[in-house]
This record gives sequence, structure tokens and C-alpha cells, in this order.
Amino acid sequence: MKTTIYVFALMLISLIGQAQQNTQYSQYIFNQLVINPAYAGTKGLVNITGLYSAQWAGLDGAPVTQSLSVEGPFMKTMGLGLHFINDEIGAQRNQSMFGSYSYILRLNQTMRLSMGVSSGVTYSSLNGNLLSEEMQNDPAIPVNKIDFTRFDSKLGFFLFSRKFYAGFSVSELTANVKNSYDMLVAGQVQHYYLTAGYVFNLTPDLKFKPGFLIKEDFRAPMNIDINAFMLYKNRIWFGGTFRTGAPVFNSKSLDESLRTRDAVLLMTEMFISDKLRVGYAFTYSLTSLHGFSGHEVLLAYSFQKKAPTKMLTPRFF
Repeated sequence: MKTTIYVFALMLISLIGQAQQNTQYSQYIFNQLVINPAYAGTKGLVNITGLYSAQWAGLDGAPVTQSLSVEGPFMKTMGLGLHFINDEIGAQRNQSMFGSYSYILRLNQTMRLSMGVSSGVTYSSLNGNLLSEEMQNDPAIPVNKIDFTRFDSKLGFFLFSRKFYAGFSVSELTANVKNSYDMLVAGQVQHYYLTAGYVFNLTPDLKFKPGFLIKEDFRAPMNIDINAFMLYKNRIWFGGTFRTGAPVFNSKSLDESLRTRDAVLLMTEMFISDKLRVGYAFTYSLTSLHGFSGHEVLLAYSFQKKAPTKMLTPRFF
């Protein structure tokens, strides 16, 4: 069992070096602050969202993430947000805190454009004690636990109306800054996110929201999420995502196992009340890890205003 932990931990660290480094969320469609700082304040409400995610549950050393975010409007045309993340993958642990600011422009009666930035700090540790004794002679592997701190900034844009949204964001803006720990843990690279979606009224009680998310770092295969969700009586979301990878930029040299990223996600979110909602996502991998599924639980609370505003989109995105 220990050998499995050690080998898998090193495999994950290696994977971080070549593949997508950022924390992967399933329910970002219900809280896009996790991928775009410009999302802060766009709902017109103060929202608190907690999330627990376990990828490949049952596999030793698999990624486990907890996050807590708070975002809301500020002085009518601005938004503020805070995002806390605890991420564990094998022998590595990352704890991050980011603050977000957005400025929301009114383009016309129905359309708004939010421009946002965020900045924060990540505390990382790598516990060499969890790795096998046979690997201790490798200079790239610490004998004991090491830790270090790095700073990061993000930039994003979010265009939205009551039924449409499109977003673009960039993380790791300081990725080109070299650090002394780069030989121990893979240095950060910039990640680009492009997303969009639209809400169609099918019947008075049923809405349909297709959408997509593209994630690219120009090293690993491009990650593509194709989403399709239904909203019943403005209370229950249900649907899913097909996730795949496309070797578009600089990925031909990657091992075939790193190119295959196909997965199917099933999700639901329910409004217990106008203020409280819960969500769950199940991930089934179509790769060699299909025996280990993923689970993600979301709990969110919204502080409602006494008088609604014209641009509220509390249930659509």
C-alpha cells in the first residue's frame, strides 16, 4: 500500500509539471469566481459558497480540495470577493487566499461588462517523508518537509445579461518569475479560460442552459468542457458535462496517458430556499482511472436584498 502511495504521489507531482496545474472544479458553473475574478458582484447579491471535492476517490494520494468564497456588489458599480483554497495532491499541499475586485460597466439596458483583477498568496509544502526510501537519493526529492510561499495575480472579463454570459480570464500572471523552489516543484505557468453560455426558455417551468469552458496553458492538451443543464421551476438544476482534451498547442511530445482526459460529469443543484442552495457533482473517468470516481459537494448561501434590482441573475449563472 505504501508503495502505491509513493509511486502515485510522484506521478501526480510529475503530472503537475506537464499538465494543467490549477485546481479543477466541476461546479464552477454555479460559482465562476473560482475561475474568473470579474465574476465578483455580478449577481447583485452577497454570496458565500463552500465546496469539497475529491477526485478519483479511493485512490491513495488523489487530489482533495476544500474551498470557501465570498463575493458581492460594492457601491453599485463594483464587486469584491475573497477565495480560500486548501488543495492536497499526494505529498504536496497548497493553501491559497485571493482577494478580487471588479468594475461593472453598463453597456445598454440588458448587457453589462465586468472587468476584474485578483491578487493573493499560496503557501505550499512538499513532504518528503511520504515518499519511498528508495527515492531519497534523488536530488529533486526533499528528505524532509519543505515549504515556500509564492504570490500570484489574475485578470478577467465577464460579459453578461439575464440570459447570456461570456468570460475570459488569465491566472498566474507572475508565472515568469523564477523561484528557488522551481527544481523541487514545477514552476507555475499561465492558464487561460474562455467560457460562454445561454439560457433558453423551453416552457414556463423549464429552462435549458448549454455552455462550454476551454482551459489552455499551451503545454498540456487543451481542456474542453461541454455543458448542458436544465432548470425546473427556477428551483432545481440538473444536467452534465462532457470533459475532453485536445492536443492543440505543443502537446505532441506528451505521453499518451497525459493526452487522454475524457470524463463524464453528472450534476444537480437545488434551491432549498431563496437563500440556501446545495449541489452535487459525480465524475466518471473514461480513462484508465475509470475505477475511481470523483465527488464534489457545494453549499451556498445568498444574502437577499429587500428590493430586487433589474440585473439580478441569481439562478442562471
